[in-house]
Amino acid sequence: MPAKTLNYKGDQKVKGMNSSRADDLIGKHKELVGLRSNFMGYWQSLHDYFYVESPDLNAAYSAGSELNTNYLFDSTTLETADVLASGFMNYLTPPSSKWFKLRAKNPILSEDKEISDYLETVEREVFHTLNKSNFYQMMFPSYKASGVYGTSVLLEEEDLETDARFISIPLKQCVLVEDAQGRIAEYYIEFEYTAYQAASKWGEKALTQPMRDELKGRGNKKHKFLLFIGKRNYRDVTKSDSENMPIEAVWVDVEGRKIINEGGYNEFPAMAHRFDKRPFIQWGFSPAMKALPFARLLNAISKTNLRSMMKATDPPIAIPNNAFIMPFNANPRAINYYNKNNMESGKDIFPFANYGDPNAGLQAIEYYSQKVKSLMFHDVFLAFNNITKQMNNPEIQERINEKMTMLGPAVGRYTGEVLNPIVIRTIGILYRRGKLPPPPDALLQDPRYEIDYVSQLAQSQKRSQLTSLVTALDITGQMAQYAPDVLDGIDPDKARDEVWDIVGAPVRVLRDDKEIQAIREGRAQQQMEEAKLMAANSMAQTGKTAAEGDKAMAETAQVGK
Repeated sequence: MPAKTLNYKGDQKVKGMNSSRADDLIGKHKELVGLRSNFMGYWQSLHDYFYVESPDLNAAYSAGSELNTNYLFDSTTLETADVLASGFMNYLTPPSSKWFKLRAKNPILSEDKEISDYLETVEREVFHTLNKSNFYQMMFPSYKASGVYGTSVLLEEEDLETDARFISIPLKQCVLVEDAQGRIAEYYIEFEYTAYQAASKWGEKALTQPMRDELKGRGNKKHKFLLFIGKRNYRDVTKSDSENMPIEAVWVDVEGRKIINEGGYNEFPAMAHRFDKRPFIQWGFSPAMKALPFARLLNAISKTNLRSMMKATDPPIAIPNNAFIMPFNANPRAINYYNKNNMESGKDIFPFANYGDPNAGLQAIEYYSQKVKSLMFHDVFLAFNNITKQMNNPEIQERINEKMTMLGPAVGRYTGEVLNPIVIRTIGILYRRGKLPPPPDALLQDPRYEIDYVSQLAQSQKRSQLTSLVTALDITGQMAQYAPDVLDGIDPDKARDEVWDIVGAPVRVLRDDKEIQAIREGRAQQQMEEAKLMAANSMAQTGKTAAEGDKAMAETAQVGK
C-alpha cells in the first residue's frame, strides 16, 4: 500500500457516534473483567512478592505510593524477577546487537544476492527505528510481567517523531479474547485521560459537553476510556481508508457511553505473550506461579530467623515480679516478671536463653532461596557464575546452550506472539511512510519473507543443528581417508550456506553465485596456464637433457678415436 500523509492521530480517524455499539462494548468488557477475577487475586500475591514496583492489582493509589514491601523479609524474589527480565532482554532482543534477520520465503529468491542485500537494508531500517523509539525501555517491563504474571501486553502505535511508540499495558487495564486456535483475537484496554489529554488526542468536538466544560479550567480529573482492538469482519477490501482497514480500533467514552473515535490499523498493534500456555485459557502461567509457595516460605523463615538473631543480639530479660504476674514475652528486649522465691539466680535481673538457632534458619533460607532461583531460571541467565577456569570455550558454550534450551517453549511463544508482529508492523509503518527503498522486481513478484532470529537465546534452540552438521562432516572426513570418493557426495557451497544460516551471520559479506563462478573460472584458467607452462618447461628441460647427452656421447666417441 502506498505511503500516506498521517496527522497526529496516526492510524485513527474520527467518526460518527454509535451509542448502541458503545453499550455493547462496555457490557462485554464488564463481563470479561468478571471472568478475570480469579486471576486478579493470584496476580496480586505475585505482585507482593516479585514485582512490587508494578501497579497494584486490587487497589488504587496516587503516583509514588505504590511500593508496598510489607510481605518481604528477603529480596531473593525481587532479584530473580529482574534477572529473568534482564536475561530475556540481553539474550533474546539485545539492544546492542542484531537479533533477527529477514530472508525471502521462496528458496530460489533467498539465494539471490540482490534480494538478500535489500532485506538487510530493511533490517537496518527496522533496527534504527526500534533503537530511536522506546522499544527497549518497554520490553523490560514486558519481559518481567510475563515472567511474574504469565501474561504481558504490548501496544505499538505510530509516532510522528520516532515512527513507532510502544506501551507496556498493565494487566489490570486489559482483558483478552481468544479465537478457536488459541490466538488472541480481541483486546479491551482501559485508559484514563483528563479532558485536556482527550482533546489533544481526538479534538474538542469528539468530547462530551461536561468534558468540554472542564477544558476551560484545565481540570485534572481522570476519565475512563475503553479501546477495543479486533479483526474487522466487514470491510471493502478495495479501499484503504481507516474504516476499511483489516484491524478495527474503537475508542469508547465509558462515562458518556458513546464512541468518540473509530478507525483501524493495517497490522495488529497489540501483542500478548503467554509464558506458559494452557488450552482454552487466554491468560498465561508463569515461573513465578510455581515459585510462589517457596517465596512465601522463604519470607516466613526470614522473618522468624530475624527474630532469632535479634533475640541473640538483644535477648529478653527477667526481673523480679514484686508481686505482679505478667504474660511471658520472649521477644527481643522483652521484660518478664518472675517470682524470685521460685528462681535460683545470682542476679535479680538477668537475660535468659530462648534464642533458637539462627544458623539453622540461615540454612533454610539458603535452601528455599535456591528453590525460588531455580524455578525462575536464575541459573540459566547467570550461567557464567558456574564456569570454572578449567573449562575450555566449547565446553562453556555448550553448558550455556544446554541451559538456555530449557526456555525453548517460552522463546517460541515470544517470537510468535510478540516479536514477529512487532517486526511486521514496524516494516509496514516504515513502508507507508516511504522510508524503505524500492524492492527488487523479483521480490515484487513474490513478496513473502521470513523472520529468522539470531540472538544467543534463539540460536541456542538451533545449536543442535550445527553440532549435528559438524559431527557429520567430521565423520565424513575420517571416512575419506580410506575412501576419498565419499567426499563427492558433499556440496561445499550448501554446507557453507547451512552453517551461515544456523549461526545467523550477515549474508552481505558473501559473494553471489556469479562472482563465485567468475572466481572459479579464473582460478581454473590460471591453473590451466600454469599446467601448460610446467609442461613446456618440462619439455624444454627434457630437450636440454637429451642435447647434453648427445654432446657427451659425441665427445666420448672422439676421445676413443
